[in-house]
Amino acid sequence: MLNFVKLQPGEALFLVADDIHAYVSGDIIECMAASDNVVRAGLTPKFKDVTTLVDMLTYNYAPIEEQKMVPTAYPYATLNRTAYSSGSAVVLYDPPIDEFAVVRTMLRGSWAKATFEPLDGPSIVICTSGRGTIAVGTTKLDVSEGHVFFVGSTAECVLESGAVGDDGEFTTFKAFCEVDDADRQRL
Repeated sequence: MLNFVKLQPGEALFLVADDIHAYVSGDIIECMAASDNVVRAGLTPKFKDVTTLVDMLTYNYAPIEEQKMVPTAYPYATLNRTAYSSGSAVVLYDPPIDEFAVVRTMLRGSWAKATFEPLDGPSIVICTSGRGTIAVGTTKLDVSEGHVFFVGSTAECVLESGAVGDDGEFTTFKAFCEVDDADRQRL
């Protein structure tokens, strides 16, 4: 039996590998560690392999509150002056694994901007609402809902809201990993 969980906007769960889950309705951002498999057993028209799924599951249980992730302030992004970025936020969802983390950026109102320090690893940025721009190096591109961008390692990234007035919200999620020196030596 599965737990039924209703998440509010901004809430997140971390599910360990080989934990069964299903999305019944709504919009989510799902980020997974590199894997060679996605095994399905139902609720999809895609290929299903019930036997493999049953064999690989851990069957461990944890209360939902233990699986929820609490976002924290992301210290490697700077919002521009309060007059422009009031109500904006940059928060980090940092799961208890090394493979990735996710940053949610919400820029509210005209001219709100967030500048991200370079990372020692690549990032993928997806826009889930609003419109604005993304600048990486000398390249500046328009962004709107559904656009996805790759940001290379050691590149500064600047997101700027394109909202007209104070009502618009430009929201992006950035999944990233950082490569440490030991990993670089193996490459």
